[in-house]
Amino acid sequence: MSQWRRWASVYLVPAGVFQSVVVGGAYGTGREVVEFMSSHGPLGGLLAILVVTCGFTAVLGVSFEFARVFRVYDYRSFLRTLLGPAWVGYELCFILLLVIVLAVTGAAAGSILRDTFGTRPFEGTLAMLLAVVVCNFFGRRLVEMTLTAGALALSAGLIAYGVMVWRATGETIPDALAGGVVEPAWLTHAAQFTLYNSALVPVLLYSTRAIERRGQAFGAAFIAACAGVLPALVLHTTFMANYPEIIGEAVPAYWMITHYGSQLFLWVYVGLLFMTIVQTGVGVLQGLNERIDVWRVERSGRPLPKMGHAMIAGVTTALSLWLSQVGIVALIAKGYGTLAWGFLLVFTLPLLTLGTWRIIRANGQLN
Repeated sequence: MSQWRRWASVYLVPAGVFQSVVVGGAYGTGREVVEFMSSHGPLGGLLAILVVTCGFTAVLGVSFEFARVFRVYDYRSFLRTLLGPAWVGYELCFILLLVIVLAVTGAAAGSILRDTFGTRPFEGTLAMLLAVVVCNFFGRRLVEMTLTAGALALSAGLIAYGVMVWRATGETIPDALAGGVVEPAWLTHAAQFTLYNSALVPVLLYSTRAIERRGQAFGAAFIAACAGVLPALVLHTTFMANYPEIIGEAVPAYWMITHYGSQLFLWVYVGLLFMTIVQTGVGVLQGLNERIDVWRVERSGRPLPKMGHAMIAGVTTALSLWLSQVGIVALIAKGYGTLAWGFLLVFTLPLLTLGTWRIIRANGQLN
């Protein structure tokens, strides 16, 4: 493996997978950014983003290092090594989160394609389902390549979007940020956002197999954390051009582009957003398939065939069709916020306490 490919495997692939999974659905539409950051004012939102960055770095760093030390790259093995029999608590919370994530992405896909091309919401969700099934059929290598390439494309699109809005609004955004408004509960919402997004980290550890040293683990974690909050930083600052009116928009990023961008840029945005929506489902379901493969190998000595992976992806994604009818705003405000505290108990606290202690102990024994 060349030096560049090794470097990319260690630092870019985990960042690309993490960004692609957390950005899809409501994050990409800007709705999560409004719900958990921008609703707390210009400065309150920036403070929330800073807290999220630190939280992501801590959880990702300890998770990557724990996976490296104990050689556990699927979430079942990872949580069993960390928690013992109590790992089942994470599994229950993860199943609920998986259904909500797919419901949010399904609702977002239907809403975006309806508003842009006049299709029925069900058709957009069905297109997402088919794309998810195809990617999961071809397995981990294709998933990692598409998620990394997609993350790079998304980052470029976000930068172009940010420049477009800043040029169109003049001094409006700097003036809003200079106002220093901080609404209550910004720290609580930042913690919730960090908890339910970082709870997906064990499902994404298949992307960290190239990490060989502790410095690489924490370096990759910092890069992944920055990649994960880049969309929030760009979207939040641009939303301040229309604060507080933007808070009530169900798809605020789409609304911003219709007001400040061209029709061509709108189509580019829709394409990038649909890509991230698909990638969220692909990345999470790949983690589920990795977990099932380990269980199958233990029982029968063989992983699931490709068609089995595709069927699991299809059936699981299809469950989102009904739940997505609840609506994207309600799903985010109620579903994600509640599950965040569950993951605090079954994953984040044990990881940062027991997990850190076990890493230190294992490293001491190795030395």
